[in-house]
Amino acid sequence: MNDPGGQQDHLNGHSGFILAVFCIVSILVIWPARIPLPNNVQRLLLLALRRGRIISDDEYSRTLSARRRLYFSLSLKTAPPIGVILLLATTTIHGSTITLGIKGDESIKPYDVLVLFISLAYISIALDGTGALEALALWVSKRGGSSGRLLFTYLYSFFLLTACIVGNDPLILSGTPFLAYLTHHAKLEPEAWVFSEFMAANTASAVLVSSNPTNILIAGSFSLNYLTDFTKWTILPSIVPAILTYPILTGMFWKKIPKTLTPLEIDPWSKLRDRTGAIVLSSLMLVTVAVLVGTSFVPGHAVEVWMVTMPAGVSAFLFEVASDLWRPTTRRGAVHQRATDPSAEDHAVDRTGTGATQNQLPLDELTKSAEEEPEPEPGPESPPSRDLDHKDSRGTSKAKSRSLTSLLRSLARRFPGTTRTLARLPITLLPFAMCEFILVRGLEQRGWIAVFARGFANACNTPAKTVFFMGFVSAAFLCPLAGTNIGATIILVEIMRDPAFSQSPAALADRRILLGAIYSVAMGSNIGAFSYTFAGSLAGLLWRELLSDKGITVSQLKFALVNALPLLMQITTASAIVLGELYWFA
Repeated sequence: MNDPGGQQDHLNGHSGFILAVFCIVSILVIWPARIPLPNNVQRLLLLALRRGRIISDDEYSRTLSARRRLYFSLSLKTAPPIGVILLLATTTIHGSTITLGIKGDESIKPYDVLVLFISLAYISIALDGTGALEALALWVSKRGGSSGRLLFTYLYSFFLLTACIVGNDPLILSGTPFLAYLTHHAKLEPEAWVFSEFMAANTASAVLVSSNPTNILIAGSFSLNYLTDFTKWTILPSIVPAILTYPILTGMFWKKIPKTLTPLEIDPWSKLRDRTGAIVLSSLMLVTVAVLVGTSFVPGHAVEVWMVTMPAGVSAFLFEVASDLWRPTTRRGAVHQRATDPSAEDHAVDRTGTGATQNQLPLDELTKSAEEEPEPEPGPESPPSRDLDHKDSRGTSKAKSRSLTSLLRSLARRFPGTTRTLARLPITLLPFAMCEFILVRGLEQRGWIAVFARGFANACNTPAKTVFFMGFVSAAFLCPLAGTNIGATIILVEIMRDPAFSQSPAALADRRILLGAIYSVAMGSNIGAFSYTFAGSLAGLLWRELLSDKGITVSQLKFALVNALPLLMQITTASAIVLGELYWFA
């Protein structure tokens, strides 16, 4: 590759190496590996952390005395960055690949997706901290009547309609905590309800371009009009499979959806811990989503996604900081109430009836310590000599124990609400997504896209073969295995734009082949988000984290088994409808 930023037209050793790294990283994302650290390495690491004042002397001593074994995890948090570093060290990729993977080009802007993701996540988690979502869940449960199956139908329809308008990420961010509270208070098994939300969110998100980053990617790459060239083609392949999914879900979970519900006696609004915060943050979320949908129709894509979501995320952060400074009593009370409420996420919900709860997340200990370790205040009758006697010893002790963790605890005491939100923010998904984008761009630059394009052109020589081949490859293979549906869409868009595919004899003879490929990939990239791995989409990874935060565990095997039949039905139905549209519209 003479031009570091260009694409080579042949395969070489670097091409084989990057493909091997990409496959190994994908495997480790799906099936993480834990490597135990030898005792000598563990002691050196702890010593370095203590010397660097990352941990205090007390924490160092406690860890050594407890004889806990430390592990290095090769997972979605570590495997993609290690893969990128390895490729850079071997000059398989260059700095231009990093730039292209994050900044993108005129049609593909990965940073747009990342800013959208983290900004809406911050607003949603902050809103959850006010108690608004729990109060809403209780209100819906009380208003839903006594029929469990009617409530299930109502919620599935609501999620489907909402996802059509706002997309999958906002719905997952707000709907998942909502369902966790609803199923806890109504004493329902959460499995059926959370899977129905996840499937509805990712099927209906293909209707509008603004509803999914992959839609923006496809529309921008082929200069499609948002309404006449996109929604016109995707609305039927989205709605029909979503409707057919409902009887499959009810059949799978028939015994877990109760006929009748026990009426709740709890006042929903008693769960509202910060009324001012709930009003401001919910208004901010609604306005942000509305502006995001509205600006998606601006000609020429003049308003980019980050221009809307970044100011909203920053505004939510500043509001929380200001609330901690100027409403400290309300904020500390909200955090304390959440810490002592068994239905809140700070204590994993006991769904077994045994009274057992899961361990807290490590970062939660920071906010917990803010409540459990208030700074001592001398009483009115305390003799002055006591303070003088201990002044030097306390100062010396504080100086010795000063570390990064103690600093974080101090910040948690001063900014309890902001710290709680930051501790739950899925920041680890950002480097994962960025590194996956970089790996995909590296595959392109090392000549693999041209090879894939020639193979795909041979397979797609009629409209019917094209529609079903591209639909199944995107939904059932690339989305779950190629670095989320966004990474899969980048690969497929570049394949479709490559002259070996777009100007193949079959594509030139029948324009329906290229059209069928475009709309099949559009459907597959949305449906593939709920395939057999959580890594099929950022929404899937976030969904798992949010559920885990609420004490609901969904295993990789369970996720694959539940999604298998709906995935097969949806992509088959959607591909068949796209094929019919090719002969009707084109």
